[in-house]
Amino acid sequence: MLYKQIEQNKRNSRIIMGLFTVLLLVLSVFLGMCFTYYAGIIFFIIGIIYLVYVYFDATRHLMKVTGAQKVTKESNPRIYELVEELCLAGGLPMPAIYITPDRDPNAFATGRDPEHASLAITQGLLEIMNEKEVQGVIGHELAHIRNYDTRMTVIASAMVNLIFYTGVGILLVGWAIVDQKGKGWLDLIIKFFGLLLIMIGAAISIVGIPLAKLLMLLMSRQREYLADVGSVDLTREPSGLISALAKLEKLEETGQIDDTDSNNMMLNNLYFNFPSAKNWYSRLFCDHPPLDKRIERLKDSDKIG
Repeated sequence: MLYKQIEQNKRNSRIIMGLFTVLLLVLSVFLGMCFTYYAGIIFFIIGIIYLVYVYFDATRHLMKVTGAQKVTKESNPRIYELVEELCLAGGLPMPAIYITPDRDPNAFATGRDPEHASLAITQGLLEIMNEKEVQGVIGHELAHIRNYDTRMTVIASAMVNLIFYTGVGILLVGWAIVDQKGKGWLDLIIKFFGLLLIMIGAAISIVGIPLAKLLMLLMSRQREYLADVGSVDLTREPSGLISALAKLEKLEETGQIDDTDSNNMMLNNLYFNFPSAKNWYSRLFCDHPPLDKRIERLKDSDKIG
């Protein structure tokens, strides 16, 4: 059943990535209609170049912004052997392993495929979790690698960023033009052009950004559930991951875990845990399911397997 879910997951991912491509084409056509035919073509080409760049550079970028330090068998045999054991169980190539100095308990995996994957664990997680709990978290991240979730998340996050920067960028340029002081007909024409840019930027921001985010959410929440089940498949029992999630839930309830201060959308999407949303709007656009729901599903994992 698990492997059928993985295949379905990959198939749905291809469909959603196709929808992202359509969204990029629609945005290019829209810009071409608003400006010139060439503007749409140039935007599409720049968009593809940006996505390819992020696709290949994501791991280096994320490890740099998190201050991650690479782990070897000699420097940290405990973590290395935990990862190695689970990789052997799942038939996965060994990812590069990192530890970040972040005090919040978390972890993430990245990489375009299992052969080019990296796994990062925060110092905070290692300090509060026992070995079985750490193993459950590592299993979850390795399941993301096995399911090619890391590839989809990187591309989807890059698409959302591209649309965000395009919409907000056009909006700010338009505002700067309108805010210029001047007199005469020429200035009036320039301000009218600035107002047009504001309308175009606002349209992209109001429609494009939520649409792109919702497409990402179609992947994210189910991927987290599937990675939890994948962890059980790798570790052969759910108690470690259930205990880790319950510990995080308790820390959230007592206010010992703050909202993440990361402004990196890709990193937030890749994290093992993202603090529970406080209101209905945030919950609507949250790509991580609530911890209690994840725990509930894991307790029924014997029915899934």
